[in-house]
Amino acid sequence: MTRQQHLWLAAAGASAAVIVVVVLAFGYTSPPGFPSLYDDGPEIEGLVAHLDYGPQDCVSILDVSTGLSEELYCDSWVWAERWDEDGNLLIHAGNGHEQVWVLDPETGAVLDRSAIQDGPPMEDEGGPGVHEEPELRMRSVDGRVTLTHGTGADALTVIDLEAPRNYTFFVYGLTDDGSHAWICDSEDRLLVASLDGTGGPWLVAEGISDPIWR
Repeated sequence: MTRQQHLWLAAAGASAAVIVVVVLAFGYTSPPGFPSLYDDGPEIEGLVAHLDYGPQDCVSILDVSTGLSEELYCDSWVWAERWDEDGNLLIHAGNGHEQVWVLDPETGAVLDRSAIQDGPPMEDEGGPGVHEEPELRMRSVDGRVTLTHGTGADALTVIDLEAPRNYTFFVYGLTDDGSHAWICDSEDRLLVASLDGTGGPWLVAEGISDPIWR
């Protein structure tokens, strides 16, 4: 064996030792995988506004029934706020980003503009996020992540899975028909699961940030 081969083997051994130490110290394993909604899942309809970050931030709309996503509006700094009762999307945008604009989700046309206080809305520390369903509860304990629906003795387990310590559900809510929970996890994946705990989670899409389901 040449001196160079000895050096390569020593370097490989050192790298392997570092990986073992990291795994033992932090318990890192791969995040859980999920089957695609479009392979063996139920038919679910919905529109999901989400952000794509880049040189310009873009609000995109995902059609859950097809799995296709299209850009709706791009700016140097923008984020989606909520859907209104007419099915239009409210986003923070405008000159100086101090406005809420109402967009047509099909064409991206600006239907209305209104001035607001500068900056994103504040969330209550420790409570559910702005777009989370209060009857859904996520818990991560001893390498298991669970999502339950309801309270007290009536609470039903929707998801119960083994996962690494750095894996979690960031945002979650209910589909409009009340039959499924939707979840955005720490891998920026959009998932759905039957609310009665009988099916899922299924993978809807990857690369999803700050989703708002309608």
